[in-house]
Amino acid sequence: MSLAGAQSKIPVVLVNGEIAIPAPGEATSHILKPPIERFPGTTENEAFAMRLAKKIGLVVADVEIRHAGNRPFLLVERYDRVRGEDSELRRLHQEDFCQALGYTSDRKYAADGGPTFRDCFDLLRRVASRPAVEVLKLFDAAIFNLIIGNADAHAKNYSLLHLANGAIELAPLYDLLSTVYYPELSPRLAMKIAKRHTLEELKSSDWEKFADETGLALRFIRTRAKELADAVNKLISETKADILESAPDKNAVEEIAELITARSRFLLQRIP
Repeated sequence: MSLAGAQSKIPVVLVNGEIAIPAPGEATSHILKPPIERFPGTTENEAFAMRLAKKIGLVVADVEIRHAGNRPFLLVERYDRVRGEDSELRRLHQEDFCQALGYTSDRKYAADGGPTFRDCFDLLRRVASRPAVEVLKLFDAAIFNLIIGNADAHAKNYSLLHLANGAIELAPLYDLLSTVYYPELSPRLAMKIAKRHTLEELKSSDWEKFADETGLALRFIRTRAKELADAVNKLISETKADILESAPDKNAVEEIAELITARSRFLLQRIP
């Protein structure tokens, strides 16, 4: 079961801070994501993951928790928009990695014959305007998803963004949340890391295999993975405090923070 497949997403525009339904053909500025009834705390979960990613230096879509009465929802600012000189929003072209690699959406998971991390890193090296930069951003995303327990980070959750000047880059990260927080969801990673399906299976000796899959130096990926895990440990309390200010399900926030802290510490034990 996929969380993304269970969630409604409503394209909207923000006018003077207020949410509105767009006129026909109008470019939307935000995406409204209601909570998923079957999975309590998804709004807080995604807000936490996205805010934490931003705090440690990853490029992500901006999000905020808002409320309709006592019901929370997540408001996500679209990154595939640019405002022209006439102040009108213009759409930027983006394509997810399945589209870019020629896979149909029913093959978004590597286990179903979809893209692997090797495929994704190779894609960026071939098409990105600054491949050295974009490859490192993808590595950071892979490790962050491992730390937070986002097992649903499949190829449709990574995208290429075509900028107005013609440059191509890895799109800001989106749909980040800890799926392992929900026991009814599979903990198996959408894309294996060094042939491992879960963080718990990862061994110290596996980093050499992941270096081969990513095309990055072994010493670098070990050092960078440690840096990311350390940054999560350092900033998770600050992130939790931020989210608690607007989160109705405070228990979920506390539990997710504890889960991510434990996973980041576990990862550090698996890096020689």
